[in-house]
Amino acid sequence: MAASTVKSYTMAAEAATEILSQKLDILLSRPEWVGCFPMETLVKDAKANLATIQKFFSTKSRPSESPEWPVRLLRVLYDAEDFIDKFHLKVARGGHEALHAATRPLATLVHKYMLWRDMSNLVKAVKESCQDQYLPDKKGAGGETKKGPASSSSIASAPWEGQKSARLTSFWDQQASMNFVLRETPKKDIVERIRKEAAEGGVHAISIKGKEGAGKTFLARWVYREAMYLGFDTRAWVHLSAINDRREFLFEILKQVDKLARGAMDFDEIKEMLSQKLAKENRFLLVLDNVRPSDRELLNALGLIFQPYTSQGHIITTTRDRGMAMHMNSDQSSGLIKLKKLNKEENRGMLSMRLRRGPQLPSSPQREDKFLNQIPALPLCISLLGSLLSYDREDAELANNNSEISVSDLLELSYHRLPVHLKPCFIYMALFPVASPIPTRRLVRLWLAEGLLDSHCSNKGTETTPEEVGETFILELADRNVIDVVSWRADGSPKACQMLTSLNDLIRPTAISTGFLHIHNASKSRGRNEFNPTGQQQQLLDAPPENTKVRWLAEHTNVVSVGHNSSQPNLKLSQVRSFLSFYLRRGMLTKDISTLLGNMTSKANYSLLRVLDLEGVYKPSLQGMLRKLVLLRYLGLRSTVLDSIPSEVADLQYLETLDIKHTHVTSLPSSLWKARNLRHLHLNWFYIDLKKILKVCGDNVMALTKLQTLSGLVVGEVKENLMTGHLNSLTTLKLFLQHLDKDTLGAAVIADWISFELTNLQSLTFGVIQEAQPSKEATGEGEPVAQPASEKGEPDYQTTAQTATKKEGESAVQPTDKKEGKPVSAKESQMGLLPGLVLAKHHELFELYLLGQLNKPIWPQLLPGSLRVLTLSGSKVETDLMPELGGLLRNLRTLKLLANSFLCQSMCFAQDGFPSLKILKIWKLPQLKRVTIGPRAMLHLKELEFRHLNAMTNVEGIERCNELENICVISQDHALVGQLEQHMKLHVQKVTKRPRSLDNKEDDRDEKGNIFYLRVEKKSEYVNDNNKAQKGKMTDLNVEKHQEVESEQQQ
Repeated sequence: MAASTVKSYTMAAEAATEILSQKLDILLSRPEWVGCFPMETLVKDAKANLATIQKFFSTKSRPSESPEWPVRLLRVLYDAEDFIDKFHLKVARGGHEALHAATRPLATLVHKYMLWRDMSNLVKAVKESCQDQYLPDKKGAGGETKKGPASSSSIASAPWEGQKSARLTSFWDQQASMNFVLRETPKKDIVERIRKEAAEGGVHAISIKGKEGAGKTFLARWVYREAMYLGFDTRAWVHLSAINDRREFLFEILKQVDKLARGAMDFDEIKEMLSQKLAKENRFLLVLDNVRPSDRELLNALGLIFQPYTSQGHIITTTRDRGMAMHMNSDQSSGLIKLKKLNKEENRGMLSMRLRRGPQLPSSPQREDKFLNQIPALPLCISLLGSLLSYDREDAELANNNSEISVSDLLELSYHRLPVHLKPCFIYMALFPVASPIPTRRLVRLWLAEGLLDSHCSNKGTETTPEEVGETFILELADRNVIDVVSWRADGSPKACQMLTSLNDLIRPTAISTGFLHIHNASKSRGRNEFNPTGQQQQLLDAPPENTKVRWLAEHTNVVSVGHNSSQPNLKLSQVRSFLSFYLRRGMLTKDISTLLGNMTSKANYSLLRVLDLEGVYKPSLQGMLRKLVLLRYLGLRSTVLDSIPSEVADLQYLETLDIKHTHVTSLPSSLWKARNLRHLHLNWFYIDLKKILKVCGDNVMALTKLQTLSGLVVGEVKENLMTGHLNSLTTLKLFLQHLDKDTLGAAVIADWISFELTNLQSLTFGVIQEAQPSKEATGEGEPVAQPASEKGEPDYQTTAQTATKKEGESAVQPTDKKEGKPVSAKESQMGLLPGLVLAKHHELFELYLLGQLNKPIWPQLLPGSLRVLTLSGSKVETDLMPELGGLLRNLRTLKLLANSFLCQSMCFAQDGFPSLKILKIWKLPQLKRVTIGPRAMLHLKELEFRHLNAMTNVEGIERCNELENICVISQDHALVGQLEQHMKLHVQKVTKRPRSLDNKEDDRDEKGNIFYLRVEKKSEYVNDNNKAQKGKMTDLNVEKHQEVESEQQQ
């Protein structure tokens, strides 16, 4: 057996050992399952032997005695996982089916006997595996497991433990310091070329060339983020190694520059539509990441879309190949952007900075210099080395190795050094498309559904939730530099992340070849593989072994088909635990998804499936299938445009996450509110009778006791005090109250419930919609109402259900009369008076969004000091609140004052106020004339945004914000920018409209008015060994003026 194969099976066996160990923990947590027969002792024996094997895996540089051993062990682990899951399936079927009361106890006893028999065989097989490797049979007194360290560190030593606020503050600040630019000169070169070539017109190309790990993607991502400040209207990012053919390539660009793009188009239609779209843009930016010689066919297709004399923009490519770099570089006189190796000073500075982020370990400069001399002087290598040394400063394997260490060696070692509890989670990320941002919300809940988090909820005697465990896992993976955080939430937590491309290339083939996961990507073009022998070899490497039992399955192109005539005849889907689809082409999965689920249940009446994630798939057909998925824990239907969901969803007793956001679903089965395991429920802002929910909770003691997220619902009046004691576990609540004029009793009841019952809240969105016309019947459920649009100052009151301008998957919701379901105009439905909230003792509340009028608020009583994000809309505050809030909210990082939140003519940010604030947005305050920034106020402000402040012409003290980087002004005239011109030298550049943001947040291209982007450029020098950047004064302020863009719909 080849050494690479042995290594692959060893990697898979180690992850499978951890997964099985967690499943055994779940069995031990249920006395009713292990109480009969000598079951508990057997489970503990199995765990003890698994701990011995885990310790063997963590032994650095210890080879296996037999190359066949990891293969046999993996087979044992897979079989054990199967019989445990099948036991859970039998238990679930017993509760799901209408068994006769007399036969149910006997059936349960039989299931337990079969589990005992299989567990006995497992203990025997694991002991034999230990004996094969001469490992001791470890067992504590009474069968207790004495588990040794399973990796170079344990969860207890992770630097991100403790309270969430401390974790986020530490990670945000330290990540910011690590992101200090090492490639400052190439950045300046790119900016200068973009500005120079933009004046010449036409389409230009810039090539970034460098070795693996040189920072090409990092540099390109910086340019992409700064696109709006460099004068680009629209932009698109494509990672070419994830593209299969030229149609997919052009459509990937099209769907990023045109929200109305539909998947059901052929190549010529896409080419024509994209060509016309880019020709209409003033300037566009395309980033093509990881270009290879085999991509020439794709690049030729790209050349077909540019129209002479009309298309204007830039193409930035990253590549390792010099020939491709020269081919894609339009200005040969300027040369390539070459990323060379770092010099010694840069090496030491970066490593020193990285080591200060980890645990407080003693420094050894001589040893560190030795390591630096062994590795390539590239940013990726320095980051990985720093991560390894920060968790084990005396790394024996590195210390004993005197030869040169390659990039691939460091990548492999970085994975091997991961704590064992992180390895299954990390492998799971390989299901996602390469270089694709993964929402952390989605990832953590997928891990939870797969059972990868529950065993780690007790740490040093402190109980925590699985969701918090998942958040710390992401932070530690990022700290170890095996994943990149590509976007951030306003509170400083990671919003989206992705696995390093190089590590993805290492992990995915290994996981596929060992049956851990499978990626269905059937549209590989023969034409491309003819130019890419490596691609042909990769396809063979990724091919599943004979009779593979797939556990985790992802769909990247078309629905998976199996059988003799299919592209994957070797797949057996009966063992699938997770199915994720990323194929968003309209109409393709509507019926085929039922066929796929049928294949999973063809030989049995029920499936082992725990995760069904169809986010973004167009209207998948689920009818008749959910009743067979009794173990399902995660049902992701976000952005599927479904009109309804099957009633069987209420019968999924293990369901933890149900996400129907951005669908047309307007009702839920009433029995869903009896769910005992539901933790996260995302709705799409439709009306629900809250009294019905409370009545169900009152009749069922365990109903919704685990619910943490309740998002996107609108409720009516609750006149009875039914709220006490219900839904107290909520950490995220997004709720609108819809009530009649002068009827505030129900609002007060809900306010008291939020203030005194929901003390665990971390995020709260609360608004009041006031109806001018009374509804005679307020009992209708399911009618959609207004929702708080992303980053908009008021709900979207436009009727959009019948218009074709909505992008696919976006919800069409509007306020309605609850009796007839007819839309209500903005004049008839408006934000009302918010009831009195008392949130000062909500010490875990980090994000607060209030929509509605505040009646003489007492700020210390309303707002807790823990807030990191505060958004106010329609508050109509008549006094200057900034001096008081600046001292109260010392931890606030983002402040948004939206439409009519403030009615005064002046706003003063007092001395020393808001010491942590980084983002300030002030929108649609028609009376505001002047903003004053006092000494040392907002010292760390980085982003400032003014929108539609038509009366404001003066901003005093802005030069005091030394860390300010970006300013955005949207206004009908030039007055405010002109005021800034009096103090600073401005460079003006015209553009037409604002590009979409990197994380695909809703853009503002429909805004009416001139858009000015002002970039503050500072003198910057490399960070010295003391991790201090020499601050430069503001020397230049670039303003990109966006001409007025008429709104298709009036806001």
